[in-house]
Amino acid sequence: MTGNKVSSADDNKKRFYPANPEKYMGDYENIIIRSSWELRVFQFCDRNPNVLKWGSEEIVIPYMKPFPGGMKPARYYPDLYVEYMNREGTIIKELIEVKPEKFTKASRSRNNATKAFENIQYVVNMAKFTAASNWCERNGIKFSVLSEKSIFRK
Repeated sequence: MTGNKVSSADDNKKRFYPANPEKYMGDYENIIIRSSWELRVFQFCDRNPNVLKWGSEEIVIPYMKPFPGGMKPARYYPDLYVEYMNREGTIIKELIEVKPEKFTKASRSRNNATKAFENIQYVVNMAKFTAASNWCERNGIKFSVLSEKSIFRK
């Protein structure tokens, strides 16, 4: 197995090139890295022999996006879909979102502008996560949100 390659494309997006492209579900030459946290999870999925298949933003889930004045239809592209074998030898299918912890709960900021921004992110994320949880339940898939607490735990 060779190492992973990361490069910047002509469109200024960073791309991840897996060392094991046969495990990737979708176009392995078009894996966009949106954060260093995603990069770390992509590398784990690519290198871990228990991960059988994985894809980034390959699944689309419709949801109702809250906005001032109501709701509107939108599409949610969860960060990862992963199929892996657990310690008992069971294949697990999991949809994963990589998100800062602060956007997974109501803001505790004392700064009003920061608090408003974080709370908007939280409300939209809860709508996405609810839609994803419901979709996963209908499809026999586990849904998880990974934050810095789970990605970087020692």
